[in-house]
Amino acid sequence: MLINSNTLAMLTQAVNARFMVGLAKKTAPWDVLAMEIPSTTGENIYPYFRNIGYIREWLGERVIQNLAKGEFRLGNKDFEQTEKVMRNEVADDQFGLAGPRFEQMGRNVANFPSAQLYSLLKTGFTTVGPDGQFFFDTDHPVGRPGREVSVSNSMGGSGEAWYIVDASQAIKPMIYQPRSSFELVTKFNREDPSVFFNREYLYGVDGRAGFGFGPYWQLAFASKQPVDEANVKATLTAMASQKDDDGTPLGIMGTHFVCSPTLAETARSLFSQERLANGASNTLRNRLQVVDSPWLL
Repeated sequence: MLINSNTLAMLTQAVNARFMVGLAKKTAPWDVLAMEIPSTTGENIYPYFRNIGYIREWLGERVIQNLAKGEFRLGNKDFEQTEKVMRNEVADDQFGLAGPRFEQMGRNVANFPSAQLYSLLKTGFTTVGPDGQFFFDTDHPVGRPGREVSVSNSMGGSGEAWYIVDASQAIKPMIYQPRSSFELVTKFNREDPSVFFNREYLYGVDGRAGFGFGPYWQLAFASKQPVDEANVKATLTAMASQKDDDGTPLGIMGTHFVCSPTLAETARSLFSQERLANGASNTLRNRLQVVDSPWLL
């Protein structure tokens, strides 16, 4: 095949077509875990609110809720993926061998927030959140100054971790902070060093974003206990028992069971069967939606 401007235009059209095919393929939904807060600078500075807030009876003056207890910062990072097509592949009309790579690139862009957020969730036992504790910890401080008590959102155990999240709230336990979206760019002019020296046509995507844990750790609980009725119910009860600094119930109800594919089938069985092994009715049937993510492996 003769390589000229028309050939390269057709190559780029083919790359874009395969990229768009991949872009339509998503896996685990990221919005179960995170709220999207766009960014316009190198970092976002968030007020650290300890309570979710509630409607109260108006007696006397208004009471300002959720006075910030400080602030925390979430910076943006640069991300990229670059692929090449050898000039000889184009000359020999062998783009079919390279096409799947660009479909995979589109798929990677589609799943980029999920990949980052579920990977970050896995580190919650050792990553410090806005309250100064590990995000999944046994001693989050709750209560007015001088009357604080330690509250846990980590249910113990030593096996593989699984999580229960309340995704019904407007706020979420994590933050997805997009700064600039991914765009497909090309580098195939004859004068480009990659083409001139290496006979490589380059295609890449790049974007900027930040990912982090928010202040509302009460919306996500983690456990390394076996996935069974007793442990799931204990976690749901612990979540529903959460109160704010004034002792007002937060109204948290677990909606999603989040795990790796290793635990997914056990969880689906637990939440779908009508009866337990002893013949009793399964009160957990359809109680939680299972979301499994390969980035939790």
